[in-house]
Amino acid sequence: MNKNDKRCFMLTFKKIELEDIQTLKAYFSAYPARQCDRSCGATVMWRNYFENKYAIIDGTIILSSNFKNGLCFTFPIGRNIEAGLDAIEEYCNTHNIPMVLCSVNKKELPVLLKRYSYCVVDADRDWFDYLYEKDALLNLVGRKYGTPRNHINKFKKLYPDWTFEKIDSSNIPQLIDFTHGFTFNSDEKDEGAFDELKMCIEVLENYDAYGMLGGVLKVNGKIVGYSMGEIIGDTLFCHVEKADISYGGAYQMLTNQYLRMYAAGDEIKFVNREEDCGDPGLRKSKLSYNPIELLEKSTVTVKKG
Repeated sequence: MNKNDKRCFMLTFKKIELEDIQTLKAYFSAYPARQCDRSCGATVMWRNYFENKYAIIDGTIILSSNFKNGLCFTFPIGRNIEAGLDAIEEYCNTHNIPMVLCSVNKKELPVLLKRYSYCVVDADRDWFDYLYEKDALLNLVGRKYGTPRNHINKFKKLYPDWTFEKIDSSNIPQLIDFTHGFTFNSDEKDEGAFDELKMCIEVLENYDAYGMLGGVLKVNGKIVGYSMGEIIGDTLFCHVEKADISYGGAYQMLTNQYLRMYAAGDEIKFVNREEDCGDPGLRKSKLSYNPIELLEKSTVTVKKG
């Protein structure tokens, strides 16, 4: 495409709503990236918190978000990357704002560095995704998985009447009540943590629209935890994990049973358990499962030459 044709691709962003789920899923499924920012569940669930919007040009989708106190854009997803970048440039020039791309992965970063003469790259460890090899996470074989394996064995011994079932209309009202009464297991009770609970309730209230894959852990018929996520390509994404820590090993049991329910088949190779957002407790927990990779995601600010 000629540079002079950029204006025919002027971006018009639409606020993401539930009605856009199928549109987003189509792009994320056609161009899988194994990172949580490229999943429908995370994008729609956090749409109000990050003011997520999207625009489509020439078979290519671009997301915009308010991240770290500024407007940023995703790397274009679709068949015409160059047109997408041209359109982002034009949009930023027209609105006199800096060109900032967020959640740029390791495959996308070289494209930006080659195209633009000067970029400022910020790779924030707090926002790296934890990626696991599915079979290792499911089977927990070997000494390095001793801690989560011991927690699971402890849970089974303490609570032999445990059950694990799919989320459906019969248990959603109880899950909403559980979420309303949820107690955090971290000292980091920040605004985002409380906002996440509101988002969990919104997902549960619109469970069919989201198309989530969910599971409920119970002890003697009482809910002690639940998980929700989705599958894209060869990766299972765990978007939500909430458990009552007064039941020892509940989180580890929840993780294991969720994988057994939704990732037992050979088509699933990896599990993405998202970021730790700098929370020390979450970081320790996620590292204890020995990720095969921390998926680097950078914020790239393009400087005008």
